[in-house]
Parts: sequence; structure tokens; C-alpha cells
Amino acid sequence: MDLTFFEGFKVLRRRNKVLFTLIVATLIVVFWKGVWGLTDIVFDEWLFRDHLFWSNLAAIIISIILLSGAGVLLEKIA
Repeated sequence: MDLTFFEGFKVLRRRNKVLFTLIVATLIVVFWKGVWGLTDIVFDEWLFRDHLFWSNLAAIIISIILLSGAGVLLEKIA
């Protein structure tokens, strides 16, 4: 990627904060849509086919473990 692309974002951020905010918010939503879709495929179709309860329970448990690990990592960094 060219540095001018990022420089253009910096200029947009300074000149038009509303448009910049809308672009960033849209990108965040699109990112989470992709994450949501991938987790649906992994948990609902590959691991726990036709078992929605176990799929959701496994997702919650894995999320708690990952968030706890991230918390421990952040404590060591800070």
C-alpha cells in the first residue's frame, strides 16, 4: 500500500470528522459481520451440527477463556 492512502485518511479525519466517523463505523460493522459469519460456520456447521445449545455454550466458554487470557496478557504488558 502506498503511504498516500493513509495520508488521505489523516486529511479526511482532520477536515471532515463526520464522514471519517461514518467510514470507520461502517468498516467496524463489516468486520464484525465477517467474524459473526465465520463463527456461525465453525460452531454451527462444523463442530456442533444441529445442536444450537452446545454451539452457543462452546462459543461462550471459548470467549471467556480468550478474554481471560487477554486480560492476563494486558496486566503483564502494563
